[in-house]
Amino acid sequence: MDNHFPDLPTVPMPVAKPPRSRHKRWLIVGVVLLLIIGASIVGAILRPSPSQTGHASNASSTPTALQTGQAANAATPTANSAQAASTSTSTSTSPAAAAPTPTPEIGQPSATHGRPRLGGPFSDFVGKYGTPTNQGDSSGENFWVGTDQAIDINVARDEQGAVTQLNVLGPMSWDTQQAQSYCVQFLPDNAVQFKATSTEIDYHSSAGEVVLTLQTKSCLLSFARS
Repeated sequence: MDNHFPDLPTVPMPVAKPPRSRHKRWLIVGVVLLLIIGASIVGAILRPSPSQTGHASNASSTPTALQTGQAANAATPTANSAQAASTSTSTSTSPAAAAPTPTPEIGQPSATHGRPRLGGPFSDFVGKYGTPTNQGDSSGENFWVGTDQAIDINVARDEQGAVTQLNVLGPMSWDTQQAQSYCVQFLPDNAVQFKATSTEIDYHSSAGEVVLTLQTKSCLLSFARS
């Protein structure tokens, strides 16, 4: 019996490598997952939210709307001003606006019962002789007096109703002396004669200097011109 062992192979046998550890594989997978999750979190933080985007859009659109409204409002007063100016121009150039203001008519005063006189109220003549029976010309109003209404007293007054002049026309039978006797009753208070001619008598009075002009059948009482 042969006790010799067979010859060992001359080519060395490859050594079997131990298998890789599973722990290392899961470690790599975990690291990769952490990187992915971290990148997602960072991206979410840096990305603007929809509410912020909408707010920014509204903020940018609001000034434009305000500017548009302000422009419209600014244009409105200009149009109104132009319309007002046009209305004012048309009114100022209209014939009614250019027409002179008419002189107000003097109304009929109520009757008073003082002594009718030059410088006194016209209403005293109304109180003694009644309402004028007819309107006189632009210089005065007429009172017809006497039993046969043969005497015509034409009385002029100012805007305050004070008598400024009166002219008495008597009947055909009057002479100058009769005309004077009738007219002196209308002299102002405290009248004092200081000068006289055949046709004119001058008086000083509390109302001013008075001139009595005499004619046949008539006389005229008026204030002297200064």
